Amino acid sequence: MSDTLANTRFAVVDTETTGLSPTNCSVLQLGIVIVRGDGTIESQFSTYIKRRFWKPGRLGAHHIHGITRRQLRTGISIHEALDKLHFELKTATFVAHNAKFDLGFLRAEAHRCGHPLAINNPICTLTLSRSLDPSKAHPHNLRQLGIRYGITDVPNHDALADAIVTARLLPILLAQANITSAEQLPSIALK
Repeated sequence: MSDTLANTRFAVVDTETTGLSPTNCSVLQLGIVIVRGDGTIESQFSTYIKRRFWKPGRLGAHHIHGITRRQLRTGISIHEALDKLHFELKTATFVAHNAKFDLGFLRAEAHRCGHPLAINNPICTLTLSRSLDPSKAHPHNLRQLGIRYGITDVPNHDALADAIVTARLLPILLAQANITSAEQLPSIALK
C-alpha cells in the first residue's frame, strides 16, 4: 500500500431511515466514521435527526432500527447533519455499504431542505465486495461480510455501528482489489 492510500481519508457513512423510498421516507439517524486507508479510525460521529413534526406511525421499521421518538428529540436538524457531512467530505472520500441507498436518501434530504451536497466519486463497499466474488459464492450484506472477516463485535442496524463495520471492512476490500494507491480510487467509484 502506498503512503498516499494509507493516508487517504474516507468518510464512511450509514443512515437509518423510515423506509426504503428516498422520495417518501426520511433519515432517522446518520453515522459517519473517518478512517484512513490503512484502517486507522480518526473520528466517529452519530446523531439522530430531530424534526419539527413526526406524523404518527412515521418511524418506519422500528422492529429493525429500534429508534424511538424520544431518541429523535435528542438529535439535530437534518440541515445541521448535512453541514457535518459536507464538512467531512471536504477532505474525505464518501464510502457506504450499498451507497446508492444512502446517497439517495442524503441527496433527497438535501434537496428538500435546500442544502447543497456535492459527493464526487463515491465508493460502495457492497459493489466492491461483489466485484471480488464473480462466482457469487458468498453473501455480501454487511453482517455476513463482518462475520466472514471476523468483525462481529459491533451491534446491528445502528447507523454508527454499521459505519464502523464498513470502515473496518474498507481496507480489507481495497487490499483484495489490489487498490494500492489513491490514484486508483476513481476506478472503483460508483458511476
